[in-house]
Amino acid sequence: MNLPAVFLVSLSSLAFEVLLARIFSISQWNHLSFMVISIALFGFAASGTVLSILDSRKNNWVKRLATGKATSILVLLYSCSTLVSFLILIKLPLDYFRLPLESIQALYLFLSYTLLAIPFFFAGFIVLSAYVEQPENTGFIYFSTMAGSALGTIIPSLLLPFIGEGKLAVTVAIVPLCYVTAAALIIKKKTVGSRYQPRNLSLSLISICIMLLTMPLLFTPWGATQLAVTPSPYKSLSQLLQFPQSTVTESMSNITGKIDTVTSPYIRYAPGLSLKYSGSLPLQSAIFRDGDEQLVLYGFDGNSKTFDFAKFTLPSVGYDLVTLPQSALLIIRGGGTSIPTALATGIPDITVIHESPSISRAIAEHYKLRTTPENPRIFLRHSQRKYDIIHLESWGTSLAGSAALSQEYLFTTKAFEEYLKHLSEKGVIIVSRKLLLPPSDSIRLFATALQALRESGKKNPQHHVTLLRNWGIYTLIISNNPIKNIEIQMSFAEKLNFDIVYIRDMQLSLANRFNIFEVPHHYLAVENLLQHYSEKREKNFFDDYLLDVAPQDDHRPFPGRFIKWDRLGDLYQSMGSRPYSMLLSGEVVIAVVFIEALAVSALLLLLPKFFAKGKQKKVPLSQKLYFFSIGAGFMFMEIYFIKAYIQIFSSPVLSFTFVLAGILLSSGIGGWWSQKMGRNAVTYSLAGLFLMLLGILVFMDLIVDYLLGLPVFLRYLVALLILFPPGIIMGVPFALGMRCLLTTSMQRAYAWAMNGCASVLTSIVAAGLALQFGILSIMLCATAFYLLAAFCSRTSVTAQAGSLP
Repeated sequence: MNLPAVFLVSLSSLAFEVLLARIFSISQWNHLSFMVISIALFGFAASGTVLSILDSRKNNWVKRLATGKATSILVLLYSCSTLVSFLILIKLPLDYFRLPLESIQALYLFLSYTLLAIPFFFAGFIVLSAYVEQPENTGFIYFSTMAGSALGTIIPSLLLPFIGEGKLAVTVAIVPLCYVTAAALIIKKKTVGSRYQPRNLSLSLISICIMLLTMPLLFTPWGATQLAVTPSPYKSLSQLLQFPQSTVTESMSNITGKIDTVTSPYIRYAPGLSLKYSGSLPLQSAIFRDGDEQLVLYGFDGNSKTFDFAKFTLPSVGYDLVTLPQSALLIIRGGGTSIPTALATGIPDITVIHESPSISRAIAEHYKLRTTPENPRIFLRHSQRKYDIIHLESWGTSLAGSAALSQEYLFTTKAFEEYLKHLSEKGVIIVSRKLLLPPSDSIRLFATALQALRESGKKNPQHHVTLLRNWGIYTLIISNNPIKNIEIQMSFAEKLNFDIVYIRDMQLSLANRFNIFEVPHHYLAVENLLQHYSEKREKNFFDDYLLDVAPQDDHRPFPGRFIKWDRLGDLYQSMGSRPYSMLLSGEVVIAVVFIEALAVSALLLLLPKFFAKGKQKKVPLSQKLYFFSIGAGFMFMEIYFIKAYIQIFSSPVLSFTFVLAGILLSSGIGGWWSQKMGRNAVTYSLAGLFLMLLGILVFMDLIVDYLLGLPVFLRYLVALLILFPPGIIMGVPFALGMRCLLTTSMQRAYAWAMNGCASVLTSIVAAGLALQFGILSIMLCATAFYLLAAFCSRTSVTAQAGSLP
């Protein structure tokens, strides 16, 4: 067995996959990285298709591919294809959003798919050849694969702070070459007078030459330039760097993002600033995460009036509503104007929360304020303090629709209820966001505020809210007490030329005076919503509205998601019947990718039927369904925990890393354990897993709530330990099924392809299910597929027992 090769290639391919996700998050957008990575993983399934065809044509193909020499060649091909595909990809001028305008972009997209699939194809070949050649040792092979993959998941987290994404991708690509060099030397020692000595030695020399050729990329300034990852031209950082004298003064990478600090005389950031303001803005610098989510730091020159501009911004109306505010909690994801607004108001006690430790530290050093690098929800869970002002800044990405797949827990009903609990008697919540047409985000947050106020026992929730806008942003104010004096808002809007979307007992004439739309869309939508609320028919409003603007809970925390599939035609017409506009939605991307993935899966699974030769014992339908089901169940389970744990780990990337590493390692242990099991253990393990998943389904909310109350170290430790029991059992079905349910090499190769296609398809479906029905639906699917696998395994075991003499 070539377990060292399996281990190293699994480590390298998983680390490369994680890095690709990071690189495409920087160079493109999150949902585009999801698209490319999903397609790339088809390389694993393709290796099963090709091997099943080869085995049907010539019986000794598997043995030839499983030899040490053949494995070394495959490892060389894997490393070379990884290096070449990566170097081409970072130079490829792929721009998904130009697809309707430039036909060449279709070619670039196809090249991206193909190039990414090639290294995974060779990696799959190496692992699969071990399975089909040594079926009696599938447990050990499975453990080597999963242990290597788990380590590959962790490596980027450990090394990214010290080495950039590009250099680390090259490094992990050449790691498996260590096997080629060592294997050739070991074979040479064991072989005396063998005619294969020169060839084995030549493989070692080739691997050493490849490693030497990568040295200039890793250790020279020229190499650093060639491996640099450039952000999308639509991102804020790229746009700013087009101006002269704009310079990146500091850049650092970690698993949660690439942080760039930029100085430029052309930064003029003050969202919601009134055109009535005639003064100058303070000197500014900006911090970007993954080329976007701009956070601006305003310079202070000692003049007390430096931050007076903030009094002319739309969110400052919330500060005017509180008499002599003494404390403020500023929750920042981007922007930064909340800090000068709080300072200009003269609030003595200011606490700033930003989840990124490096950005939080930069804010603290710049303003000399108390900052906390913590998830705001967890911070409030552990805090007993009350604040006069809670100000949320989260503007989203610079390109509308590109964050439809992003999870965020700042704007759910439970989050708003938490904010209300931490308000003083006179306190207010201030939320400012981009103004969208058709009205969507503003309507959803207005409805969320009404629901949270009602859940908190407020008799007339509409008396506690105010909504104002200019041409590009809106500000929602939520007061702990009913807002009785509406003159403050009216005077503020009149003085600074802002429009009122909603205040208590307002007139239509106030809604569209300064920043004029053809009709006052936002005012009319809010009035319609309030009418339905007063009649307790708000569900009818949400059902009939063009977009999905219903308040979201912690099971469906996607603030950038608005599409209703049954109203897609109406939405298309409302946006000018332009195909380009629909490409901006992550949900549409999911649908497109799923159709592509379904077509590729059908091709990979049907090819052996047309090209296989000879009489081969085919895989029975029950066994096909079995391997498809365990692949789907495994992926659904993985994605469910990744999404459910984002609250715990405060970051989708950290959640991905911890969950993937925990499940891969524990399932590897399960695979090792399965080596001692018999055929009947397949059904028993799946039945036990089904019951365990039902328990998780019922108690997961209580588990997450308990974990949020623990200190950081214990929270992470217990969260990982929770993954191990289901993870260990999840490792049994595949390894045991490959050993006990299948009898030929072709069957094992086809089962591998079936399992791989299921993994890719379900990863896409899971994203769509979470958006449409909530995260809980993913676990329901995992439970259903493992139950189906249990029935299929029982059928297969019974059939095999009946065929025995």
